Amino acid sequence: MVDYYKLDKIFVQGTTYELPADRFYIIKKIGCDQATATKLVIDGVETGPISNLVAPLYATSTKLLGPLDLGNLFYVVPPNKQFYVDGASGAKVRCIGQIGVLAPGEAMPTQYASRFAEQGSHYLEWVQGSKLYDADYTWSDGEEIEIYSLTPSTIEEYILNNICQVETGVSGLAAGQAALRVYLDGKVFDILTSDPGKKGLDAFFMPRPPKYDGVRVPFSFADWPIKVAGDHTLELKLINVSGGNLTVAAATDQYIDLVVEYHKRS
Repeated sequence: MVDYYKLDKIFVQGTTYELPADRFYIIKKIGCDQATATKLVIDGVETGPISNLVAPLYATSTKLLGPLDLGNLFYVVPPNKQFYVDGASGAKVRCIGQIGVLAPGEAMPTQYASRFAEQGSHYLEWVQGSKLYDADYTWSDGEEIEIYSLTPSTIEEYILNNICQVETGVSGLAAGQAALRVYLDGKVFDILTSDPGKKGLDAFFMPRPPKYDGVRVPFSFADWPIKVAGDHTLELKLINVSGGNLTVAAATDQYIDLVVEYHKRS
């Protein structure tokens, strides 16, 4: 019978790690110290990239989220397999979960072997869209700006079912001034006029990232997942709903950061 111990370790880019014959890892949460894409490569297979914007090593007053909970898309490192961190020089990844300890002649449980087999094609990943500016930009009332678009290949599928963070680039942004609009194949998932209220999902409540002295609760699509199937196009746009002009600071730019579920079918 497998014994289980607690796993909570830091792994560093530049080192290749290898499990012994009687141990395996079940990685249920993951975080990193880099704002750029960082991921684990397990037995030569890449897993989903993350960033400290959505999955920091630990929660702080300026990054309240902490490591990303992988849910049922956890990662497995089997016995005798190597893995390493793929990212910037010296990048650190924190893995939280369990260490499985096998008895002599015992095999890794089936559910973990199955997850290992699929984890390179089905995982959570960080994606980012941006609109960069050379100078301060006057954002007109009602103007929509596309920040992110995605068209998966025929055998791919993305599901927005997790964190979404927005940077509007507007200093001192208040509630009710800017919003996110979601389009799928040109159809907006929103009201069509401002008669029932302001358009979009209020961007003020999509902190990038949640922090102690700001909006602390992250925005998530978990309660309203959006499936983007192969050959369909998702567009995420920011709209000024303030009733007047807003200034987007060139030093800040505009960003949307998402954690999405990715699935590639063979």
